[in-house]
Amino acid sequence: MAIDKEVKKKITEEWLNAFPQLSTFAQNKLYKMIGCCVVGIELIKLPHSEEYRPHFVIYSLWQNDVKKCLDAPILMKQLYNKKGLQFNIPYAKHTTFFNDAVDCFKKQISVSLNGDVTLKSLFEFVDSLFGDMLVRTNSAEQAKLFELKFNTALYTGSQSQVQNVLNQIQQASKNWNMKMFEMWYGKFDTWLQGLQKKVSSREEFLKQIEINKQDKKITKLKSSELVV
Repeated sequence: MAIDKEVKKKITEEWLNAFPQLSTFAQNKLYKMIGCCVVGIELIKLPHSEEYRPHFVIYSLWQNDVKKCLDAPILMKQLYNKKGLQFNIPYAKHTTFFNDAVDCFKKQISVSLNGDVTLKSLFEFVDSLFGDMLVRTNSAEQAKLFELKFNTALYTGSQSQVQNVLNQIQQASKNWNMKMFEMWYGKFDTWLQGLQKKVSSREEFLKQIEINKQDKKITKLKSSELVV
């Protein structure tokens, strides 16, 4: 039996009440803007079942257009329950699991959804993901996280952090499976040069972010800043 829209709407409202700084972007997408990113919670329905799984997501605002930015998250982290298992919440029993889910979210996601976020706290969270099995064994996934660190550092204007991330990439790439990397990003040297070029054309980079922020769906979101 399909769960009706009213039930899903009520569930979305409960998540919004728990995280009032987020806004409804779509039925199951609750977002806010933090600096050069769109950040929030997605309640993803599981295939062939009447259950959903909450995920923490980060989207970029520096791509060539908003559609591209919101096409896919640059970071998506699912929650685990107190037993360390994936959080699958039956729509019909949402109330039973909800408080636990919110509790686990607050413990597992260290990026604050209240007020401004420091680059340091964002980096600490991103760095913690390098330990995930999926990321450890996948050079393209690592590159994606490094890109997130690089672009957010560039946005804040912290030259030392920008340089720091470039150094980390040089170091980490020594152990990368370049065949896997190239499937996603093309030649490593070209990719790295692309990042280095961005440093000297930061004005263009910031301009693109501002253009994307003017999109009418984005302007409706509550916003905080990303600060050094």
